[in-house]
Amino acid sequence: MRRTLAIGDVHGCLEELRELLRAVDYRAGEDRLVFVGDLVDRGPDPVGVVREVRALEARGDVLAIMGNHEEKLVRWFKRVDEERTLGKKNAMTPPAPDRLAQWEAFDEEDRAWLASRPITAEAAPGWTVVHGGFESVAGAEQKPQKMLRCRWVDPETGKMIALAEGALAAPRGVVWTERWRGPSHVVYGHAVHSLESPRVDRPLPDVECWGIDTGCCFGGHLTALCLETRAITQVRAHTKYADLHGADE
Repeated sequence: MRRTLAIGDVHGCLEELRELLRAVDYRAGEDRLVFVGDLVDRGPDPVGVVREVRALEARGDVLAIMGNHEEKLVRWFKRVDEERTLGKKNAMTPPAPDRLAQWEAFDEEDRAWLASRPITAEAAPGWTVVHGGFESVAGAEQKPQKMLRCRWVDPETGKMIALAEGALAAPRGVVWTERWRGPSHVVYGHAVHSLESPRVDRPLPDVECWGIDTGCCFGGHLTALCLETRAITQVRAHTKYADLHGADE
């Protein structure tokens, strides 16, 4: 049986990714890999992760969508190039020195590949993959910045509650999946609901939403979900690379 294997946020955890692919017995040319975004930042080897996924893509059926960390990285590259060629001041706040060193290690091919990642796509028949989530507003256009970052929505309007506001106003906000009305199932990352297991919501009898970011970089697990069978495979993080409570977006 051909499998579609969705992989949670890797965040630079190259050795855990390799271990997970062995654990799930990934077969290039037979299985499809779907990465939910955020390959980079936080972990020890984001450049290695990007190049590993690019190599996997060259050998098999691989879909890697953009996460908010890739989007921020791509914006940084663009601003640096504009500063160099046009003398236009880079208005973005520089990242911490260790992260800046990681960013500067990406070569031009890496940067072009990262910039070409889709925001959302069909992962498998009946399944959509997105990094963050979707607003639930009838007839409204889904905006890329919101799809990358959505965690909570207003329970009445279905509109996204921003991170800072959502953190303070969680009692009046709900996880976006509770308002999702399909028609497709969704697999997503971005929000660490648990360091142990994926979050599963069934907002309608025939609609499922799977959140598979189980915080590998925070000392949790890296998770693979087979979309056809709902089988879960996990590997534990080798160590805690970042602090969950001090994490940025």
